[in-house]
Amino acid sequence: MKKKNAAAICAAAGVCVLTSAAFASYQTANGYDSLKKSLIGALDYTNCTISSTMEMKFDDLSLVKATYDYEADLPNQMTHGRTESVSDVDGDIPYVSENYEDSNYYYYNYYDNNGNPDGFIRHDYYPGEPATNLLGIGDEERGTFDKVVRFMELAADTVVGDLRNNFVCTEDTDDHTSYSITLDSVQIPELVNAGLSMVFSMSESGPTYTSYDENGNEITMTYDESDAQYYINMMGSDPVIDSLTLNFNVGKDGVLRDGNGEVNFKGTDSTGAEHIMSFDLTLAFTNVGTTVITPVSELGVNVYEYDDNGNRVKVEF
Repeated sequence: MKKKNAAAICAAAGVCVLTSAAFASYQTANGYDSLKKSLIGALDYTNCTISSTMEMKFDDLSLVKATYDYEADLPNQMTHGRTESVSDVDGDIPYVSENYEDSNYYYYNYYDNNGNPDGFIRHDYYPGEPATNLLGIGDEERGTFDKVVRFMELAADTVVGDLRNNFVCTEDTDDHTSYSITLDSVQIPELVNAGLSMVFSMSESGPTYTSYDENGNEITMTYDESDAQYYINMMGSDPVIDSLTLNFNVGKDGVLRDGNGEVNFKGTDSTGAEHIMSFDLTLAFTNVGTTVITPVSELGVNVYEYDDNGNRVKVEF
């Protein structure tokens, strides 16, 4: 549950950054629309590599660091995703989640009884119509894709409002154009802060949580400085965005290249003391059209599947 709550807050921060990406202006009348098209265009990629990082901090104390890498080769019906996160306060080993998909199987990473990585578990997988975009929608449902994109576009337009002209062009070369934006608390749309307040209220927990001892008995534990949830609780139930900084690079071909941002939230604990929780994020699109995914059968790792009796059986290639 602690990981789920932290993940919810991280997701909220990511939404803020991605929404704010639409604030850009190309110093022309259609600047906002130009960048918006580059973001929408990225959803239509069929072959690319996406890399992102996130660091969550509380009053400059690093709490959680995470990386997410995703490879898509949709023409060959293959995807690969890997997430790694580590808490800087609880001392746990990094948490790694990795999966592959192809036209026949879904694979996810497997750990033995001692917690050591031991290859992948394989399941039969029928993805249906091959996806032709990063939303996982096929050509036969292109109408659905267009409706989803249109909804996202209108939602961004509504949230952005007059802020669409706040982006500053910091570099303009023959290869790409760079933009930067910095917003303070009074410039953040009320709709965004209202949504964040809702998310924090849902994620806020009491001072204790339920766990189990080595004998399987239920016990009550108290959050302390070794738990990320301890710091999330100190933000209260009604934090607001204190500041936001965002930088993005867009190629002259209209393709979104990469970006980074920082979102700072201000909250108040039960004693009335103010705190800042910040999220540093990066995002990059690379190998567009040239991404190659190595099949699991060629990785040289153990692969297992479960038989009809629930027994784990090693797969021989």
